[in-house]
Amino acid sequence: MLPSLLCCALALAAEAPAPPEPAEPTPEVPEVRRKGSLIVDEVQRGRFHFQILFGLGGGEDSEGLHHAMEIGGTFRRNGVTLALLHTFVQNKGFLRDKGGPDLIGGWLFACKVPLWRPEIVAKLAVGPGGLHDQSDGIRAILGVGMAYGLDLHLPFSRRVGLTLGLTGFHTVVPEQGRHYATMSLGLGFTVF
Repeated sequence: MLPSLLCCALALAAEAPAPPEPAEPTPEVPEVRRKGSLIVDEVQRGRFHFQILFGLGGGEDSEGLHHAMEIGGTFRRNGVTLALLHTFVQNKGFLRDKGGPDLIGGWLFACKVPLWRPEIVAKLAVGPGGLHDQSDGIRAILGVGMAYGLDLHLPFSRRVGLTLGLTGFHTVVPEQGRHYATMSLGLGFTVF
């Protein structure tokens, strides 16, 4: 009985239809990815730009609170930003007073250019700078200012996020015949 059952099973298996042939494989289309961010799919740099940043700065003559604020616009095509930058290091009343100027700062015209990735940005700014003498109110001492540095954006989304900023600032004050310099590190919020 067992040999006849085995023969019937073999005969049925031989008569079973062959499994269907797989369909013609579709060619794989490579995924096209735009140059994206390290954190989100793609940082969208364009149109309105705003940044506010606070940190610590100092140099040979000063040491204190660093503040920077930018407002401007960014070109969508290349990610270059043109902005008005107001930046300063407030020496008087913060950390320790080195006997230098009460405040070093300026109102500068800034250009920011993305480097290898859209969230790494180099900055250069030039314009009116100088000092504040705060011994009796505020007296501005005018000069020429220059700022430069790097920003690292940490996006929450494609348009906004935190920013770590490293900034150098120089001002030449002809009235005093002096040059002042500061370096600062700060944390801020940016609308790309």
